[in-house]
Order: sequence, then structure tokens, then C-alpha cells
Amino acid sequence: MRTRVRSVLIAYVIAALINLPSCAPNRGQWMSQAANQQAKVATDQIGTVEDVKAQARQAAQLLNGLSAAALNKPPGGNQQVAQAFADDVSEVSSGLQAIAESRTDAAFTNAVFGMCDASRQAACPRVGRVMMGIAAGIRTNPPSNLNPDQKQAAIQYFETFGGRLINIPTQCVQASKAMVAADTEEQQAEVAHQANVNRALTAAAIVFAGTVVYASAVGAAAATRPPVVQNNFYNSQFYGY
Repeated sequence: MRTRVRSVLIAYVIAALINLPSCAPNRGQWMSQAANQQAKVATDQIGTVEDVKAQARQAAQLLNGLSAAALNKPPGGNQQVAQAFADDVSEVSSGLQAIAESRTDAAFTNAVFGMCDASRQAACPRVGRVMMGIAAGIRTNPPSNLNPDQKQAAIQYFETFGGRLINIPTQCVQASKAMVAADTEEQQAEVAHQANVNRALTAAAIVFAGTVVYASAVGAAAATRPPVVQNNFYNSQFYGY
């Protein structure tokens, strides 16, 4: 009987432990998923990841070409303006190149968030306004080698590219807020998980204590039960033993 009670006790405790809440949230995985989501939000309007990489590579090459041209022939002969533009382009194009050269999802996400580096984030709107100025120049005084369709395509490209660069600081703020919210949610999930674990452990302790009391009671009852005596006299009389 005691062996059976002990088996029941062990079974109850094992069952209580099996029913403990699942693993706590993985903070690294949680925040990585949040960052991936924000990178997707920031680039969805461009297209797939491969589309984003291709356009980033093209844009970096364009900017580097414009920078070289500005340094070679400063606008209005102002070398300082040309150098300032070249410095900004260096910040922006290096970020775009990092996106283009990313080989994994994590590297892509990191490169997209890299556009929010303080110096790069500050340079993006300035370069973006230059792109918008180029679009306006093409509209009012188009190069003679462009036909109407090419003219419209060039205007649309520079306006779109410029608008995206100008909007980068706003996107960075939105992404930062989203990451703060994700961090708060992860901490709350950890707290909730620990509370569930504590409740489960308390329940296991109650089950354990209850089964111990039950086992003790059964043991005590067994110890005080009178022994069973075979009625050999009756058997021998009846069967003639």
C-alpha cells in the first residue's frame, strides 16, 4: 500500500510539473522579429527585398556620379558647396551600398536600420532636396537628348528618390517608437510568463503537500488496522482436517 501511495504521489507531482507554462519569451528573437517587421514596413513601397537591393545599388551609383561631377565642376564655382554635397552623398551612398550588398535577412535589416544613423539620417533630407531640385530642373529645362517619355521618367525617378530620402527621418522615428513598443511588450510577456510559472509552482506545491498528507493518513491507518487471523479451527472442523 505504501508503495502504491508513493507512486500516486510521484505521478501527481510529475503531472503538476508537466503542466508548467511553456518557455519564457526569447528576447533576442522577439526584438529581431520586430526589427525585421520594421525593415519590411520601411521598404514595402519599393518592392521585394531583391527589388530594394537593386534600387539601392542603382541609387548609390547615381549619387556617387553626381558627387564626382559636383566636385569636378562645383555649382556656381563654389567648392565648399560641392564638398558639403559630396560629404552628404558619401553618408547616404554608403548606407545604400550596405543594403545592396546584404546577403542575409539579418544583414538586410541591419543595413536598413543603418540609414537611421545620426549623421546619415541628417544627410538624407539634404541630398533628397537636391534630387527634387534636379527633377524640377528637368521639368523646366530638360536636356535636349531626352524625349518626352524619358523626360517624364527622369522627373518621376528623381522626385520619388528625393521624396524617400527626405522621409527617412520620419520613418526612423516611427521605427524607433515601434521598437520601444516591442521592447515593452517583450518585458510584459516575461512578467506574465513568470507569474504563470509562479502560479504553476504554487499549485504543484499544494498538490505535493496534499498527497503527502494523504500518504501519511493512509500509512497511519494501515499501522492501526488489526491483523487478519485465519479461522483454521472452523476450516478444520468443516473439512475434517
